[in-house]
Amino acid sequence: MQTPVTRSPTTLSGDPGVRAARWLGRAVLASALAWPVLALADDGPSFDRPGIGFATEVLAPGGIAWEQGLPDYTRDRQDGVRSEQYVADSLLRVGLGANLELQLGSDSYAWLHEGGAHTHGGGDSHVALKLQLPSQQDSFSWAVLGTYTVPTGKPALSDGGHARELGVTGAWDLAQGRSVSLYADYENDDQGHTWTFSPSYTFYDDTRFSSYVEAGLSTGTEHDRVAGAGGIWKLSDAVQLDLSFLRGLTAASPDWQAGFGVAFAFR
Repeated sequence: MQTPVTRSPTTLSGDPGVRAARWLGRAVLASALAWPVLALADDGPSFDRPGIGFATEVLAPGGIAWEQGLPDYTRDRQDGVRSEQYVADSLLRVGLGANLELQLGSDSYAWLHEGGAHTHGGGDSHVALKLQLPSQQDSFSWAVLGTYTVPTGKPALSDGGHARELGVTGAWDLAQGRSVSLYADYENDDQGHTWTFSPSYTFYDDTRFSSYVEAGLSTGTEHDRVAGAGGIWKLSDAVQLDLSFLRGLTAASPDWQAGFGVAFAFR
C-alpha cells in the first residue's frame, strides 16, 4: 500500500471523473450491504484475497463474488513519524463470460493515525477487467488484470492521482496440494511508474485449509521489499476467511502490513 499523500480537496472535487468514481465507490458499498439477499454458490471460485497478486481463475458467466477486508492494516515509521492505517477494502467481482470478469473495488472506509492527527472516511475506488488466458497444460494457468484507479477518497486517505495498472499471474500446480505462483505488475500514476514482482509458494492445501509464503519487490516510484505468509480457512465451498501479514525488509518499505478478510461467492 502506498504511503498516503496530501492533495487539495478543491482539485479533487472539481474533476467529473472523480465525482463519477465516488458514485461508483458508494455503489460498491451499497452492494456490500445488500449481499445477504443472494444465495451462496454451490461451488466457490478461487478468490483474489489474500496475497500480493491475484488468482488466475475468473468467475463463471453470471457468477458474483464479494471480498471484504475486516480491515487490512499497515504500520510504518518515516522520518520519525509513526503512522497506522486500517482499510476496509471492498471488491465486487462479476463473471461476464468468454473467460472475462468485471471487478469494482473501493477502500470503503479507512482510518489513518499519523503523528498526532487522526483521519477517517472513504478511500480510492477502481474498476478492473480480468481475462483468463488459454493454457495447453492442466497444471498451468494464467490471467491478466487491467485496473484503473481514481482518487475518490479524502486527501489524507488517497494516493492522490489517477492510476493505470496491468498485472499478470501465472500459477503451476505441484503434487500433494502444493503450488507456485509468479505475479508481475506495471503501474503508472501521476507520480511516475512502478514495477512489482512477487513469487509465492503454497506449501499446504486441503479441502478446508491452505497456507503460503510470499515475497514482494517494487521498483520505480516505490521501492518496497517485503516478505510474509498467509492462510485461508474455507468455511464452505463458497465462503472463506483469510489472514496474512507482510514484513518490510528495507527502510523505504512499510514496517508491517496485515490482512484479515472474508469472501463469498453467489449464484
